Amino acid sequence: MVTADAPSGSPEPPAARQHPPLHRPSGTTKVAVVGAGYIADFHLEILEATAGVELVAVCDVNQARAEAAARRFGAAHAVTDLSELAGLGVDVAHLAVPPDLHVPLTRALLESGVGVFAEKPIALGTDDARELAELAAAKGLALGVNHNNVFHPSFTRMVRRIESGEIGRVEHVQVTLSVPLRQLDAGDYSHWMFRAPRNIVFEQAVHPLSQLEHLLGPVKSATVDQLQTTELHPGQTFIKRWSASFNAERGTAELYMAFGEPFTRSTIQVLGSDGSLEADLFHDQLSGEQKTLWLDFWNSYLAGAKRAKQTRQDARQVLKNWSMFTLGLGARKDAFFVGMKESIQAFHRALRAGETLPNDAWAALRVTEWADALAGDTSAEPPPVPEFPEPGEARTDEVVVLGGTGFIGRRVVTRLLAKGEHVTCITRRFHSLPPEIVEPALDGRLRLVKASLGDEAGMARALQGARRCIHLATGNGDDWETVKKVMVDGSARVAEQCAEAGVERLVYVSSIAALYTGPDGAASSIADSWDTDAQLDKRPIYARGKAEAEKALKAVADRTGLKLVVTRPGVVLGEGTPMQHSGLGLWVRDNHCVGWGLGDNALPLVLADDVADALVAAALLESDAVDGQALNLCANPGISGHEAVIELQKATGRRIAFHPRGLLTSQLMEVGKWLVKRAGRRRAPFPSYRDLKSRALITPFQSDLAREELGWTPVEDREEFLDKAIRIYGRRPGASED
Repeated sequence: MVTADAPSGSPEPPAARQHPPLHRPSGTTKVAVVGAGYIADFHLEILEATAGVELVAVCDVNQARAEAAARRFGAAHAVTDLSELAGLGVDVAHLAVPPDLHVPLTRALLESGVGVFAEKPIALGTDDARELAELAAAKGLALGVNHNNVFHPSFTRMVRRIESGEIGRVEHVQVTLSVPLRQLDAGDYSHWMFRAPRNIVFEQAVHPLSQLEHLLGPVKSATVDQLQTTELHPGQTFIKRWSASFNAERGTAELYMAFGEPFTRSTIQVLGSDGSLEADLFHDQLSGEQKTLWLDFWNSYLAGAKRAKQTRQDARQVLKNWSMFTLGLGARKDAFFVGMKESIQAFHRALRAGETLPNDAWAALRVTEWADALAGDTSAEPPPVPEFPEPGEARTDEVVVLGGTGFIGRRVVTRLLAKGEHVTCITRRFHSLPPEIVEPALDGRLRLVKASLGDEAGMARALQGARRCIHLATGNGDDWETVKKVMVDGSARVAEQCAEAGVERLVYVSSIAALYTGPDGAASSIADSWDTDAQLDKRPIYARGKAEAEKALKAVADRTGLKLVVTRPGVVLGEGTPMQHSGLGLWVRDNHCVGWGLGDNALPLVLADDVADALVAAALLESDAVDGQALNLCANPGISGHEAVIELQKATGRRIAFHPRGLLTSQLMEVGKWLVKRAGRRRAPFPSYRDLKSRALITPFQSDLAREELGWTPVEDREEFLDKAIRIYGRRPGASED
């Protein structure tokens, strides 16, 4: 338990300090968006519909990504350097980059005379937040922060009812935030929020903290309990569950937070002197209770009836909003989008009107004080990135692993090192690496090179002098242009660089997704072959990308003489894969799996450890028995999707259900959804029945080449497979507690 006073000295508003007046754009506000990732798309879409705003530029370190976003949303410029924005006449830059970049980029923009509307949080500490607020005020520039939960529709309805006096004086606020984190389930700890224990506060907790600041004003003190912690990697601690009590200027508050939880709950309850209000932020519902003149028994009935009525009304409104939007009869009104839209548009309205900005730098500073009070003495800095030795030259018979930090890749690296091989691991980052990579890299057994697909110099340095290469990097994307550039063209370039560097053999990890595996296939079983799905235009971009990458690699190998082996793992399970694996079915919720068909056929399941064994064997094989071949890597433990889900239910003790659904029924439902989207004038590809049938994985696989030439013996005993692939989820992730 930690008890601390909040940072003192919350500043008065800038007007009280005789700062210059806020610069107002003359005419249309010229805007740029900095960062072209996931959250930037929301900014770009909303800005496109915001009156008085002109999108001038998109800025991203990746030129191709900046250009793609600029094309989609009609920006005239795509740039990679912040310093270009002032010269383009930009008034305000929307900052949509990772939180650890907010301070330096905001400072740079303000110094160049460009105002900023930043994604939350404004900074990772009170001192930095205050510095930015002072800098913006001194220059008379706009600085606002997208605390969009303050504009969450159920929260704004709550605030209006509080301000009307419905529940009297606010006394106390209770907040619950219990949410899943898919990265925890999958064992992917590279995200910024995992790099230091306090980061989760600034990534997730700032949402409820911004609401607490709005209701209660500046925080004075906090008492914090860290209820559950776990060590993700050695030295990389994550706090999964928190409990905190706060004293603030206008009342008290309690906060419970839990991350990586299977059931989502996000509520805020305000207790007043004459009633209470509770907002369910996840379902966008608000209900309340006030004192009445009636006896307790009748008052209790009225309270329950009123809550039920309010909940029904809100539920119907949510359903109506969704239906109207889906049918093209109304605007998008889901809670997240509305919060984003209202936050962004309120900022621009206030800026143009010369009014105080909502969630301006001073309000954001107070939210940062709340966050600092909650984070307490948890480390402000991430664990230091180890000082890895310079990679130097490749050693004799070096084996290069591209994508060696993934859940299969790290197994490959471990096995190669255990065999005494000289190994190079290519990785895009040096932070949050698994111990299987860090330890041998530090003691010199593993040559670690920082590079990625498309990095000519880095890849050339890694491959120079190597003997074998195992290519596990996926290179996925959201559209075919990106997938082709990264997965297909990028992989072909790897093959060319291997040939140029004199690499003897390239082992490429593809997927059975490149094949057609439906019940109406031409063969009774799928043998090792170069054949891919003949109708790739009816398959999703991942399947198409893998198939096209195989073809591109083979073309390079045929032209250069490079020895190429393509491997196609089946449904890969094991430690490090999500429990809700899409190979088992469509997980519409984390405990409801709809079958790709009836789910009664044995699936081509395979353990990640067995895939790694096959890849190592293929890379090190002295004969040329598998060169120029495409190998299936599928085991046959005789387990169906339905059976796997039943075993998950037994192992976890949760109510996990499998819902069999005929393929034709599923297709008719997908067509129905498509018709609704088309009726609403929304673009959507016609649902592919071929892809749906292929997902069912009904046609069995043969893996003869791997078994005969590599001596591959995957686990196929049913009970052993269940122990290693399914029952492991009975151990609660992150169960170690302090």
